[in-house]
Amino acid sequence: MKKGSRAKSTTGIIKRESSSHESAFDEIVGMIEQSRQRAAKAVNTVLVDLYWRIGEYLALRIEVDGWGKGTVQALSAHVQKRQPGLRGFSPQNLWRMRQFFEIWRNRPKLSASLRELPWTQHMIILGQTKRSEEQEFYLRLAIRERWGKRELERQLRAALF
Repeated sequence: MKKGSRAKSTTGIIKRESSSHESAFDEIVGMIEQSRQRAAKAVNTVLVDLYWRIGEYLALRIEVDGWGKGTVQALSAHVQKRQPGLRGFSPQNLWRMRQFFEIWRNRPKLSASLRELPWTQHMIILGQTKRSEEQEFYLRLAIRERWGKRELERQLRAALF
């Protein structure tokens, strides 16, 4: 009987230890999740800034040096050759970077806000809106309400503006 009693008490201790550890472990998991979210946001900020700078560079080269479709295609091929497997620098995306810069360049009040929204959301806004007021409206609202891709698309379909 001692053996049975001993087993029960050990099981009870394990359960108590397990439940007390579980909350501590959940704290660690929470820290990991928060850090991952901050890291993703930091990466997004850097990428949007990079795309802005590439768009600015392309706009300047198009204006000053007459770069066109063929040059942008060559640039895309060059990037792929130098950085095999790197995604996001197709000719179409390079033109989008230029468009992104051109649309927002004369709105300095929004420059800091632009980096708060992921690139995908920028492309959704630019692809589904026409007027600058509408673009700014959705940009500000998406940032304030922390809309994900699907919610932004839903709001655009609902013609909230």
